[in-house]
Amino acid sequence: MKTNRFNLLFLLLLTGCTTSIQPREEVIFVSIPPLRYVVGQIVDTTTTRIEVFVPETSSPESYEPTVLQIRRLADASGYVSTGLIDFEQVLAGQIGEVAPKTPMLDLSEHLSATATDHHHGDGAADPHVWLSPRRIDSIGREVARFLGELRPDSAQLYRERAERFSKRIDTLDRYIRSVVSGSVRNEFAIGHTSLTYFADDYGLRQIAIEEHGKEPSVRQMKLLADSLRALGVKAVLYQRQTSDAAARAIARELPDGQAVEFDPLAENWMKNMYRLADTLHVILNE
Repeated sequence: MKTNRFNLLFLLLLTGCTTSIQPREEVIFVSIPPLRYVVGQIVDTTTTRIEVFVPETSSPESYEPTVLQIRRLADASGYVSTGLIDFEQVLAGQIGEVAPKTPMLDLSEHLSATATDHHHGDGAADPHVWLSPRRIDSIGREVARFLGELRPDSAQLYRERAERFSKRIDTLDRYIRSVVSGSVRNEFAIGHTSLTYFADDYGLRQIAIEEHGKEPSVRQMKLLADSLRALGVKAVLYQRQTSDAAARAIARELPDGQAVEFDPLAENWMKNMYRLADTLHVILNE
């Protein structure tokens, strides 16, 4: 679903007619919960409040900012966005009107070309770059650079915190490689193509249930179930923010099949990635 551009423009008009809300502390806005985690690794969260547009339980692909969020953005010290999600792109095009004094970091402009070279079935760039440890390392360093430009007196501290975060990511990366290496298979099934970059990092094959962003037809579901049975796949991952109907329907057609919830927007990014690794260790070896 596309963000309603007319609704956003309406919010912009309301913002221009309303007195802004002055924050009591420094505020950094981010688009999604995992970016809140990343920024929290860099800044002092006792003096900086990190606000997020999309609640963890909502789908960012259909999200529309509220009037209050737009007003708060205008008073924020900075805004961090992947630049790849539809509502982010609409907001980026209007931020000069709604928040002309708020510096913005569009991560899609700073990641290397190969970092965003995967696409959904509909041809749009896959936005789930934060689910790749390798790419989140780059994101952490870019956030530190951006915040350092906003506060030069803290730039060295931000670089040091980004380096500490990078070492924790290295530990995570080694753990993931240890649990997926030598698995019985490298294929896994998932309702929505949210682990494209992750699969690329670790030599895995993601088999999506959706077709061009839509749930499969009855015939397509039968073909998918037959293919998964032939591969020995017994579980289907699904996002908590999307319908699990197709994933559960296909899981029922698999021997000892089960639908397993995965939350790509979990705010505690590090904990979530360890949980994902443990889940895949089971799925790839059933």
